Amino acid sequence: MDEKNINISKSEEELLEIMENRSHITADQLHNLEEDEECLQACSDLAEIVIEMQKEQNLLAIDVRKELADFRNKHSKNDRRKNTRILWASVTGVAAAVAIILVLRAMMISSQPEIIKVFQANHVAQQVTLQVNDEKEIKPLKEVVESLSSSSTAQLSSKEIDYSRALLQTETKEVGKQKVQIHRLSIPRGETFKVVLSEGTEVFLNSDSRLAYPTVFKGKERVVSLEGEAYFKVAKDAAHPFIVKSGNLQIRVLGTEFNVSAYPEEEEVTATLISGKVLVEYNGLKEQEILKPNEQLAYNKHTRLGSVTYPDMQDVTAWQRGEIVFRSMTMEEIFTRLERKYPYTFVYSFHSLKSDRFNLTFGQNASIEEVMDIIARVTGNLDYKIVGDKCYLTVRHK
Repeated sequence: MDEKNINISKSEEELLEIMENRSHITADQLHNLEEDEECLQACSDLAEIVIEMQKEQNLLAIDVRKELADFRNKHSKNDRRKNTRILWASVTGVAAAVAIILVLRAMMISSQPEIIKVFQANHVAQQVTLQVNDEKEIKPLKEVVESLSSSSTAQLSSKEIDYSRALLQTETKEVGKQKVQIHRLSIPRGETFKVVLSEGTEVFLNSDSRLAYPTVFKGKERVVSLEGEAYFKVAKDAAHPFIVKSGNLQIRVLGTEFNVSAYPEEEEVTATLISGKVLVEYNGLKEQEILKPNEQLAYNKHTRLGSVTYPDMQDVTAWQRGEIVFRSMTMEEIFTRLERKYPYTFVYSFHSLKSDRFNLTFGQNASIEEVMDIIARVTGNLDYKIVGDKCYLTVRHK
C-alpha cells in the first residue's frame, strides 16, 4: 500500500504518536482515544490473540501506520458482530500495532493494567514419563522400564504399568532393612493411566497428574504421594495401612476405594470415599475427619478449613469414563480444567470473562470443537478459534 493513499483518523494519529512516546502518556490522551469507538472495538476484538502473538512479532520490522490503516479500511464497513471470526485471518499483519493499543486500552478500563493476561498451562511432556529416585533426568516411561534388568522389570502396556508381578529390589532408598527404588510417574495433559502397585493396589491417574511410590512396599506403612487427581482401589492389608500424601492433606486407609483431587493451581483439595472407611488428616495432621461412603472432605488451602459434603458420585468418577463434568464453575475454572483434558492452551483476557457459574456435562470422547461450540452457545457472547495447539477466545460486544 502506498503511504500517500492512507487515511488515518485524528484519534488514530494521536494514538500512533503515543505509541512512539509511550513513556509520556497523559490522562487526556487516553480519554481522547476512548472516544473513537471503532478504533477501540477493533482492538477489543483482537485482544485475546494479540498478546500471545506479539511475542513472536518484531515490532520494529512493521510499518505500524500502514498496517493499522490497512486493517481499518478493510473492516470499517463490515458488520463486526457477523464477522468476528473473519478477523482472525487478518490479525498477523496488525498484531504489532494492536498489541500496544491493547495495553493502552487496559489502562483505560482499569487502574490495574495487569488485568489483561494470557492464561497458559504449564507445558508438560506429551507422553507418560518416569523419574527414578532423585535423578535429574526424566525419561519416557517405556525407555526407563526397558533399561531395568529383566529380573526387576514391571509389566508395561500402552495405558498401564504393573509392579505386582515383579519384585523390584534395586539399591537406593532404604526402608527398614530393604532397599527399593522410588518412582515418580507423570501423566501428560489429555491422557489417563493406570498403575498397579507391588501389593496389588490399583491407581487410576487423571491427566496432568503425578504419583510417587516405592517399587516395593517395606515397613509398617504403604505410603505414596499425589499431585493431581487419582482414583485408588486399595488392596486390603490391616497390618500395613495405606497412606496417600498430598500437600497438607493425608489420607489413611486399610482397604477401600476413594478419589483424591489435589491439583496445585486449585484452592481446594478433595477426598471422596466410594466404599469402606478412610481417615483424612490435614493442617499438619492436627485436624482429622473420618469419612463414610459417599462423603467428601473439601479442604481449602487458603483458609485452611475443611468441610464434609455429599457430592454426586457419578460426577466424582466421571473422568474415569472419559466424561467431563463442571458443577457451579466460572469460565476461568472451566478453561483451566479443559487444558488438562485437551492438549490446547487457552488464550483470553481475564477481564472479559464474567464471574457467572455454569453446570455443564460432556459425553465420552467429546472433541474440543464440540465442547467449545456448546460453551459458546451457553455463554451467548464467546467466540473461539483454534490455531495449532492454542484456542483463542474473544467476547462479542453488544
